[in-house]
Amino acid sequence: MKQSGVMATMRRSGAPVRGVLPATRLRAALSVLLLLIIGAWSSVRAETLTVALYPWVPRVDQFEYAIRVAWKQVNPDVPLTFIKDGNTWDGGYSTEPPKQADVFIFDAMYLEDFRARGLLTPMEPAEIQDAADFLDYARKAVIAEGKYWAVPQLGCANILFYRKNDAAVSSANTLGQLNTALKQCTYTSEIPPDRRGFMVDMSGGTTNATLYLDIAHSVNGAYPLPEPATPDPAYIANQRTMLAMASYWNAKSEDETPYARAKWFDQGYGRAFMGFSESMSVMSPATLANIGLKVMPLSDTTGHQKLFYVDAVGVNPATAGRGTRALAVQLANTIAATETIWHSFRQPKPGEGNPQYLMSVRNSAFQRLAAAYPIYQRMYELARTSDPVAFKLDANGRSWVKAIKGEIIAQSVAHYSCGCDQKASRPIAGNADAKAVCPIACQASGGWNGNWTNAPPAPGFVCGCNACPVN
Repeated sequence: MKQSGVMATMRRSGAPVRGVLPATRLRAALSVLLLLIIGAWSSVRAETLTVALYPWVPRVDQFEYAIRVAWKQVNPDVPLTFIKDGNTWDGGYSTEPPKQADVFIFDAMYLEDFRARGLLTPMEPAEIQDAADFLDYARKAVIAEGKYWAVPQLGCANILFYRKNDAAVSSANTLGQLNTALKQCTYTSEIPPDRRGFMVDMSGGTTNATLYLDIAHSVNGAYPLPEPATPDPAYIANQRTMLAMASYWNAKSEDETPYARAKWFDQGYGRAFMGFSESMSVMSPATLANIGLKVMPLSDTTGHQKLFYVDAVGVNPATAGRGTRALAVQLANTIAATETIWHSFRQPKPGEGNPQYLMSVRNSAFQRLAAAYPIYQRMYELARTSDPVAFKLDANGRSWVKAIKGEIIAQSVAHYSCGCDQKASRPIAGNADAKAVCPIACQASGGWNGNWTNAPPAPGFVCGCNACPVN
């Protein structure tokens, strides 16, 4: 069959016959298909956002529920997945922000560290909802180079709790005055035997390092916070004072019961303790009706600004590649909104249980909470009148804590001046029996001081010894 001129030309040029795409058209088609696949993947990915919550709160499930409800009103077609396990995400103290998280709530003491390592998405001021409503210290904590690097959500500070009719503790405005009121070496057990002495958590490395900086700032007011290569003995001395006001076993207790010292205080043990505001979530109505609270005096210097912590909602930079950045920013604002905070903090059910007694960083949230729970008004006054600044470290903050925390712990317990309880080998029948049992129990702890007990809150049968193993 004779070919037309056009067909002959096509064959001579190497063009394929009908039904086979030219190479250029094939590449174009594949490119279109790839874009469709990527678009479809992005669309599916954008339909789910993952939130890594700050896990160290009284009721983390309540945060999840409140955020789900609030988000459904904002964007009902985008479901949420939550990470609540402290082993997966611990707020930034040792773990890294989960790669799958679109937003994560972290302790802003490490904001500069995260920012330097490219773990936070910068946001324009116009992207932050009701920014003027934030307490000034919290807002400043997340701003750098004119951008918001996170959205403030929670506040925190070292609070001294006591019974408000305790005039000596109530009027103590310095660590020295508090030491005079509470005295030292008043008990040697993990839990005070009655309403005596001080209780404080000095068990963890990060806890000790941040307490050291809080003490240093209380003395010298330096800000940004210096991060020395070696601890200053003058500030370590204040930690030793606090340890002696409590007991070695109380300060070093790692009781897994949440807010253990607050529960012991609620049960009538101890005269005062240092903790965070959420400690009140485990207290009875009778204790709360008589509770006194103020920012813990950490030195004999007065007049400096107080350090308050901030927990903030960060947006994962990976959201830009996932196509979820705008949704993630919207979600971060929703998590930190007053309505969400109200439902995250409030009683589990109206009239049942305590609110979480976490600190807010929004004026409007504090005001709404105070209208329902009067203690929040006192917390609000503390936050407003303390002239707070944010507890923040520099870009090497995590490395500094890791490097120095062991030395701070070692120095703070060295030459401990009080005794320690040690467990006896068996129940003690009486004073005569104690003379046989306790010298053996205390043989490696400076000898027996004459005290013993089988009664709670002691953990079984114990002997009072003159020294602690750390000596």
